[in-house]
Amino acid sequence: MSEEPAPWASSVARARIAEVAAALDGLAPERVTETVRDALRDHARRFDAEGIVLYAGTNVMSPAARSVSEPLVSSRPSMGWPGEKYQSGLDALDTLEVLTPKLIAGLVGARFAEVRSHSATMANLAVYTALTAPGDTIAVLPERAGGHTSHHAVGAPGVRGLRVVDLPYDVDAYDVDLDALPGFLAAERPRLVVIGASLLLFPHRVAEIAAAVADAGAVLLYDASHMAGLVAAGRFQRPLAEGAQVLTFSTYKSFGGPPGGVIATDDPALAERLSAAVFPGLTANYDAGRLAPLAVTAAEIMADGGAYADACVAAARALAAALQDEGFTVAGADRGFTDSHHVAVDAAALGGGSAAMGRLAEAGVYLSAIGLPWQAPGEPDRGLRLGTQEVVRRGFTPDDLKVTARLMADVLLRGADPATVREAAAGLRQEIAAR
Repeated sequence: MSEEPAPWASSVARARIAEVAAALDGLAPERVTETVRDALRDHARRFDAEGIVLYAGTNVMSPAARSVSEPLVSSRPSMGWPGEKYQSGLDALDTLEVLTPKLIAGLVGARFAEVRSHSATMANLAVYTALTAPGDTIAVLPERAGGHTSHHAVGAPGVRGLRVVDLPYDVDAYDVDLDALPGFLAAERPRLVVIGASLLLFPHRVAEIAAAVADAGAVLLYDASHMAGLVAAGRFQRPLAEGAQVLTFSTYKSFGGPPGGVIATDDPALAERLSAAVFPGLTANYDAGRLAPLAVTAAEIMADGGAYADACVAAARALAAALQDEGFTVAGADRGFTDSHHVAVDAAALGGGSAAMGRLAEAGVYLSAIGLPWQAPGEPDRGLRLGTQEVVRRGFTPDDLKVTARLMADVLLRGADPATVREAAAGLRQEIAAR
């Protein structure tokens, strides 16, 4: 590999790419399969067998959903609506293409759901494509308050050529500043307002935000990528019922299905425009193999009466309390820490979020750094973001999460050897798996 693969990447990324590429130089074609299998085996060992995964942007599908995940369906094209496909012989997929959006729409309280986007970022881009024109303004949450990359100019809005402005934010409320919002909207005149965050401890005051957005003649989009499982279970909040006009979300994370994105709305005129932006606008053939496990996941959410969502929230509160007892600075302590499955820790005294994340990864505990609403402009991410959706599915109890908090404190607060803690983390995983 004589050419540097990504000379435009950061120095950190380029160093890692060079390290990996050097080990692959001269790799014979017959060794590729072996190399791929080794990489997959190492990845599975780290996350599925030994590590404690608290990353808020991941999950594992249920056994029932995994059992209907069929790579052969994913590998074949499917383009167009049922009854008028560009390819012949796809009649059996009509069941999945009608059933899945019907189930999803019912779960989130919508009349219409578009399920063909391959990610929530692509779903958001479809919303921008349908509802804005290049040069329009959209208003979004600040990055330090959980505003996602797909809401900011570096991401999909930049692709669409949109002007992006930060909504006024009330740090104490963990939400949009309602008093400042009307004046802000009058001054900035956005076509679209986006709420929903990568870190969302407490519900947005959607009704109040929606009223101000409507008065300003804009559309309100709620990105529930992280909260979709709770929303679908009737927990946390019901954004469309509370006044949002469009809902987007990821179908994995707390939802627990395969990767993908959804757009939902009650408005038939909006639904038509949004659907046209997905197909034929941004999608031709798509991965129809996602639909079967997505439908099964939706059915499981309908059947469990909110038990999984409730367990995720209870686990988050238990973990947050345990972390506080260990000596961490946990966000939202005066409000019970969280109303979702998210937990946030202020790691400024620990060298910042990225440094703390790296030390925990050495110890087999995986999560992410994130900005916090109260950090200074330009300050690197000072927070740690934790999510309980995967550990709950893996069988962790509140007592197990107390052990997890102790292991994290051993590494970050008491200077323990990460290799020793990594063995303890793997032992905890084995103990839980054996129950």
